Amino acid sequence: MINVEQAEKIVLKTTPLMSMERVLLKNATGRILAEKITASRNQPPFNRVAMDGIAINTETEVDELFIEGVQAAGEPQLALNDKNNCLEVMTGSSLPKNTNCVIPYENIKIENGIAAISKQDIQDMQFIHPLAKDYQEGDELLVPGIEISSAVCAIIASQGIESINVYRLPSVTVISTGTELVELNNSILDHQIYMSNSYAIENELKGFGLTDISRVHIVDDKKVTETIIEDALNSSDIIILTGGVSKGKYDFIPECLENLKVKKQFHKIEQKPGKPMFYGTKGDKQVFALPGNPISCLVCLRRYVTPSILKSINSNEINVFGELQSEITFKSSFTYYVPVKAEYSELGKLMLTPIPTNGSGDFNSLGHSAGFIQLPGNKQTFLQGESYRFYKWNS
Repeated sequence: MINVEQAEKIVLKTTPLMSMERVLLKNATGRILAEKITASRNQPPFNRVAMDGIAINTETEVDELFIEGVQAAGEPQLALNDKNNCLEVMTGSSLPKNTNCVIPYENIKIENGIAAISKQDIQDMQFIHPLAKDYQEGDELLVPGIEISSAVCAIIASQGIESINVYRLPSVTVISTGTELVELNNSILDHQIYMSNSYAIENELKGFGLTDISRVHIVDDKKVTETIIEDALNSSDIIILTGGVSKGKYDFIPECLENLKVKKQFHKIEQKPGKPMFYGTKGDKQVFALPGNPISCLVCLRRYVTPSILKSINSNEINVFGELQSEITFKSSFTYYVPVKAEYSELGKLMLTPIPTNGSGDFNSLGHSAGFIQLPGNKQTFLQGESYRFYKWNS
């Protein structure tokens, strides 16, 4: 049995980086950039007018200027013919040649084609976004590992790029085990339960945008179990099993994985809930065998599978800490995971309130939680006001 830190280190160390694929920029929202983006031109590519108004030459000797014409955005650059005249200019247009100052309409008066100005409104390069002020051609704009948000999308589009390299999202097979489980919408007997873990896992994975997700259920039969896992190893990057990893008579998963030459990286972690978790690899395939109890299953999923998926697409999770709102006592040397409600104070402090549960099978309590906190195993009393790491459900 290993501790939480060792388990996390092993999982991340053995997580392979996904290959690249090219997608249309319009379909790349939320994906992780897999190539460097450099500037194809200066930005702005010309001295850009920043306010609607008139463009003048600051060497003008008059305060009433004849308007020679209008410089519209998207039109070829005009030139001012006389320094004592002006040109009307629109926001986003090129600054006309022979001008070096923009005066907004609000600060001028126009009558009969003449613009009256005040000398105090004249300043070199005012309301002008200078050529190449933001960046120059060839500058590095974006690096691999950045999530393509709306802002990032705008930068890529500004370079005229229609398709982009992103990291491929892993394919996943979710396998629920147990003869007692019944598929939704089917009739159920008193000694049976509806399967919920596999649906919860799939929902969590979809929060990353994963779409290649298969769900399979197997009864407690060793031969069938082995066959289905073998098929999953051949078709998916990640296999997530739920149930069958403890010491019960029908917990076949560890033995089946050994028969299939899956290398055991660890089995059992010093944590509660989720102690029986198994993790193994076969080549570049990962196998996460999670406990069947609902809270244990989802805690292990969020604590180990989520960071692994993020690393596989060259992304990282942001560490979030919150303040405990009531005291907790836990008499064990294991790391303790506690479901919590989360809310922000008026000052922006994240406040985490523990939710009572009836053990690792009480998934009803999870429905009222925002996630869970990790309490270290080196102490037994956790005081109100102390800060601890918070893991938010992904979706």
